[in-house]
Order: sequence, then C-alpha cells, then structure tokens
Amino acid sequence: MDKSIWEQALNLIKFDPGIDKFTYDSVLKPMEVVYSEDNVLVLAAKDEYCLTLAKGEALGKIISTAIRSATNKDIKVTFVKAGDENAVRSSVNSSKKAIRDENLSKTTPTGLNGDFTFANFVVGDCNRFAHASAVSVADKPGQKQKNPFFLWGNSGLGKTHLMKAIGNSIIQNYPKKKVLYTTCETFVNNFVACGISKSYEEFRNKYRTVDVLLIDDIQFLINKLAVQTEFFNTFETLIDAGKQIVITCDKAPSNLTELDNRLTSRFQDGIMFDVQPPDFETRKAIFLKKLEGEQFTLSDEIIDYVCENITTNIRQLNGAFNTISSYITLSNEEFTFDDVEKVLSQYLSPDKRKYLTPEIIINAVAKYYDLTPDKITSNLRSAEISRARNVAMYICRDYLELKLQKIGDIFGGRKHTTVMHGCSNVDEDPDLKKEAEDIVKLIT
Repeated sequence: MDKSIWEQALNLIKFDPGIDKFTYDSVLKPMEVVYSEDNVLVLAAKDEYCLTLAKGEALGKIISTAIRSATNKDIKVTFVKAGDENAVRSSVNSSKKAIRDENLSKTTPTGLNGDFTFANFVVGDCNRFAHASAVSVADKPGQKQKNPFFLWGNSGLGKTHLMKAIGNSIIQNYPKKKVLYTTCETFVNNFVACGISKSYEEFRNKYRTVDVLLIDDIQFLINKLAVQTEFFNTFETLIDAGKQIVITCDKAPSNLTELDNRLTSRFQDGIMFDVQPPDFETRKAIFLKKLEGEQFTLSDEIIDYVCENITTNIRQLNGAFNTISSYITLSNEEFTFDDVEKVLSQYLSPDKRKYLTPEIIINAVAKYYDLTPDKITSNLRSAEISRARNVAMYICRDYLELKLQKIGDIFGGRKHTTVMHGCSNVDEDPDLKKEAEDIVKLIT
C-alpha cells in the first residue's frame, strides 16, 4: 500500500465539514505514515494530545472513512505516538490478527471457509496416519468402518484443520452433499436457545438433515446431560442414515468418563486417531512453508533454533513467524540470531531436557520398575516388561521428539506401528502417564 494514500485521504478530509482548520493544520497534517502494508496503515501523531484526538470516535471515523474512500479497500487504521516503536509493532500485530480473524469468520452456510485444505496441511510422523485416514474419509464419506471419524489431542495440533479439510474436500467432490461444520459450544447454545423458544423442530432440521456433520471440541458436552441426550439422538439418526460424522476432542473417548457411556461407546465404533505434537522435522516444514512467497529470508541457524525451541503446538510456531515478519517489516533490517530471543521471548522456552538420551531414559525406567535395561529392549513380552517398555518409548517420543521408526530401532528393531501402539497405550491410561511424568521428574 502506497504511503501517498495518506496524502489523498488528507485532501478528502480537508473538505469535510466536521474538520476545522486548527484540527487539520495542527493534528492531521503533521501525522506521518509509519507502516503501510497488507491493508494495515499505522499513523503517528506528533504528541499525546493529538494521539488522543485521533483515537477519538469522531475524528477516528473521519480518518478511516477518508482512507477507505481513497483506496477502495477495507483498511485497518491505527494510531501511535511518534517515536514509539513498540506501539507500532503492537498495532501492526493486532491489526493483522484482526484481519485474519475476520477472514476466518467469513464462512459459507456450511460453517467452513476455503483456508483449510489437505493441500496446505503439513504432514509429518505426528499426523501421517490421521491425515491419510482423513483423506480416505473425504473420498468416500459415510463408510461404516470409518464412521464416526474421531480425532483427539491437545489444542493447536491441527485437528480442526484436518476436520475442515475433510469438509472442504467433500464439498468440492460431492457438491450435492450437505456439509455442516459447528463447534460443540455452538451446538449447545443452539439447543438452549431452542429450548427457550420451544422450537426443537428447527434445531433438529438443522443438524439431522445433513450428509456430513463436523463437530469440534466434543468435550464441551461434559456436565450438560440434556444436550448429551440430544446429541446422542442426532448421532444415531445420522449414523443410521449412512451420513458421515467427524468429531474432535482433547481426550480419547475412553477418557471422557464424564460423558454418557452410550456416547463414548459410539465414538469408538468408527476410527480414532491421536494427533501428536509436531516433531522437529514437521515444525521446520511448517515454518519453511510459511516462508514461501515472503520477501525476506532467514538463516538455517535461526530457523533451526526457533523450530527446536517452540515445541508446544503449531499456533505458537505461527505466532513466532508472524512476530518475526512484523519485526523485519518495521525495522527494515536483517533479522540476526542476536534478535531471536529479544523478539521471541514470549514464545521461546529453550528445552531444558535436551541433555536426555534414550540410554538415560531406558536406565531410569528400568530402575523405576525394578528391571534391568536389557529387558526393556528385549523381545520379552510379559505384562511388567511391556508396561515399562511402553512408558520408555512414550518418554522418547514426547521428550526427545524422536521419530517412531528411530524409537523402534532403539527398542530392539521394532516396527513404527508397534511403537505407535505402545505410546497410545500410555496416552490412554492416566496411571501410565502419571508414571511417565514421575520418571521424567526423577531424571530432570
């Protein structure tokens, strides 16, 4: 966006009957453009008094209207005090976030938008099988053996992306099918509203006449007994009619003990996948994908450092990238390794467990369960040894972020599917997870 836009806007404001000469000459004309890009414009006022006026409802509206008239675009306009670089950076970040949120909210009657597809989903060991199964569900929705399709895992790992990609793919390949995406919270709120107006028929027509129901965060049904019953009946209606249901949750169905047993047992009738935190290779692939098309580059050292230390979820990685992008745009300087911690302090939490090795973990697990280390990597399959082995593999996966095949090699040449199954046993058993956490605390 050209900085001359502000000059064009000033010419329009000059003839606005709501602006007097003093305001124009003393407040508006001295304003300078300090950022102008991506439908975001930041104007710097010369002092605190002028900033207060510019942020006022009346003057702010006049300025925004003039800029939009000059550009024929919906420009986000914010104001800062001249010389306050932190305020500029904060304004840019908040404006870009607001634009992204608005774009995401511009959905079709299906509740979906086109931003989430299989094409822009980065596949890694952490989500490979979940992705492949999601594609299979989208290709042939309603198959009994894959219905419902249940994705679970922590927030920010890509569950919703996969769910929406299924919906968008079905819309493209089966345009006559009626697809509906909703959050569980919206489902609950709609049910409550219909209860007040006694218009349950309208509610049921909305949710029970679709070909594909995508429902996000099903754990929101917990402690809502009446809604659980309604959802159970909706679920049964759709399944019996051969319609596809896709569900996401933060827990495995077996751990949703607060839900009606009828629901949790139905959730396990189809196919379930645990979406794991992305490993280093996947995080790096996501980061590099975001770099595509950008007008700046980053050194391999910086990319590796960021991807090594932001390990929690994909949202944090995206936030770090957006912060770096804004910093480079505003400073017009090369982003150096010295800038990393200064700019990304809110995201970076260098992994203090990097000194751990598989050998240390195996020895610690063996000691905890009163076994010898060689038994854990052996082919012995007693319940006691299998329990210890599963916990050790789980710790290697979550704390060392090793690939499944690499873990299999360490544990006696086992297949990656064996490792996945062992780790899933720990994921789904609160007692085993607690033992794993206790062992990690002892090591660290």
